[in-house]
Amino acid sequence: MNIVGILDRSHTSDDLAVFVDLKTAWVIQGLGHGHQDVTTLSDPTLIMKRTETNVSATVKLFHYTEITKKNIETFHFHGDTSVYPITAVIAVPFDAKSGTILQGRYLSKEEFQQIVRPAEVIDGLLRNIFRIKNVLDAVISIVALATILAIILVFALSLRLRQREIKTIFKLGCSRMTVVRLVTAEILLIILASGVLCGVLMVVVNVYASDLVRMLFIR
Repeated sequence: MNIVGILDRSHTSDDLAVFVDLKTAWVIQGLGHGHQDVTTLSDPTLIMKRTETNVSATVKLFHYTEITKKNIETFHFHGDTSVYPITAVIAVPFDAKSGTILQGRYLSKEEFQQIVRPAEVIDGLLRNIFRIKNVLDAVISIVALATILAIILVFALSLRLRQREIKTIFKLGCSRMTVVRLVTAEILLIILASGVLCGVLMVVVNVYASDLVRMLFIR
């Protein structure tokens, strides 16, 4: 098949889809095919059986592997196309009454198909997603609090282990404010380095967010 157009990126699952009509999809599945016109064949090795109403060909009959303007009329289907597979249909009712009647026809327990309203399905999906988000927010908050406490503990232990350095600074004639400024400068440098690293990571994630979502979640 020839590609007749490429749609703009929509950042949805449609970006990975190929849009064709129903009969083309059936041809791709092998339910339809195109071949030489068997009624005009003269090679006896290509004819298995010929009657007044039907011609049966052998496996030597040439089948087209590409749909073109010249051979498109030769593509056909065998059997009842009403039982060919259709996974989903988008039905757009004329009004609310028509939609309700249509939906009621698929409520039987013996019915294998189902009809759903996309807005309701998406709303339910989003509600579940936001419930998960609330749980994750609570977990992240607890982890953030534990991280802050761990950082405070690390700095407290660091100051305890550096008591000899602090005493040496005092012996050199420095005041308590000098020690406070030194410790504060160290903390600010650590915070600045962490902020720069986080900023770089956020920029990278923001640039490649759609690709990361496809790679990690959309299969």
